[in-house]
Amino acid sequence: MGAVPKTALNMVCFSPKKFDIAILKEIIRGGVDKIRESGASLLGGHSVDDEEIKYGLAVTGIVHPDKVILNEGAGAGDALILTKPLGTGILNTGIKGNMVNGHVVERLIEVMAMLNRKASEVMLSVRVNAATDVTGFGLAGHLKEMVKENIGVQVFGNKLPYFEEAVDLAKSGFIPGGLYRNRDFYKEHIVAENQGFSYDIIFDPQTSGGLLMAIEAADVPAFAEKAGDVGLDYWIIGKFTNEPKGKIILS
Repeated sequence: MGAVPKTALNMVCFSPKKFDIAILKEIIRGGVDKIRESGASLLGGHSVDDEEIKYGLAVTGIVHPDKVILNEGAGAGDALILTKPLGTGILNTGIKGNMVNGHVVERLIEVMAMLNRKASEVMLSVRVNAATDVTGFGLAGHLKEMVKENIGVQVFGNKLPYFEEAVDLAKSGFIPGGLYRNRDFYKEHIVAENQGFSYDIIFDPQTSGGLLMAIEAADVPAFAEKAGDVGLDYWIIGKFTNEPKGKIILS
């Protein structure tokens, strides 16, 4: 973490025999829009004839060696901050089952399409001891990467941000397979008295999730002020603790 993107290469799998080429143009246009928004330049790319559509970017950035932010190094007392709501995995599963209305789909796309650029800039303006983003391993998996066996963390279950629609979808069984796999793999590291929705949501695999960071407690007011200046949403969802090492306490 901490780098500034400079160049990008398109990586796309697409079959013009199966899909209208106009779809590919829209995919590329969306990618170019986000590259420009990030401040990077598109250098080219590579395409593969494939009947399953895939798209991604290979991005190169620069960062001073002394300013690289690792996903470990949090200290006891650091505030745990998250910058996007959880639940994208559950909602995307609901979309596949035609169980999500258009308004919610639009809001979900808006959140997933939002770059973490503002979050990164605000983070770099204060003392941050560790950071990562929340993606396929869910909040629990990426938080475990932050604590390893060196420190503990308390997560405030009632402070977790999530799409409200995810609650009913989860109750109806629209749960992605990745959530079950994450739970099976990471549950031994979780200490939780209540295993309701707040327990399930920490395992939900995220698409384009927010930044998860350990900010020194004394710098939280400065973080809040800077976030307000740029219109960044964020939630303080916990704090790092000395004990129990390697454990995530869901309270």
